[in-house]
Amino acid sequence: MPNNQIQIKTGKDILAKELAALRGSVNWTHHASCVDIECSIDAYPFTAQARNSAGELIGYVSAFSDGVFITMIGELLVHPDYQRRGIGAALLKRVALRYPGVSIQAHCPSDGLSFFVSQGYASPEQGVRVVSKNKTPVNESVIAWASG
Repeated sequence: MPNNQIQIKTGKDILAKELAALRGSVNWTHHASCVDIECSIDAYPFTAQARNSAGELIGYVSAFSDGVFITMIGELLVHPDYQRRGIGAALLKRVALRYPGVSIQAHCPSDGLSFFVSQGYASPEQGVRVVSKNKTPVNESVIAWASG
């Protein structure tokens, strides 16, 4: 591969430590262990990556979809040294090619809104709330009660 060429490909041949370094480069504040990152990579049915000519991971996208109504972007990351070169757009295009005709949604930080709008995404006129819950242990007695 020539020195300035970027390779985009799908697949899960990504090391957790590579993705951890990429996450750190974009200052993601939620730290995860390599075991957590490996679980995340394995859990997503679709992942794509961008690598520079030295083979370094410089971009990553993960997504899941029901194949009919919705596709959700899990993570879309591009190393700051490679931003504004079309890498994020190319990664999003891989998601759209994998799930053609299915609506794609992403949880978008405010500093990423202009990127998504430039790619044809629209922000709803009415505000959308994102709710989340931290990992909590499941109480086995609650499961037994609910199922019986």
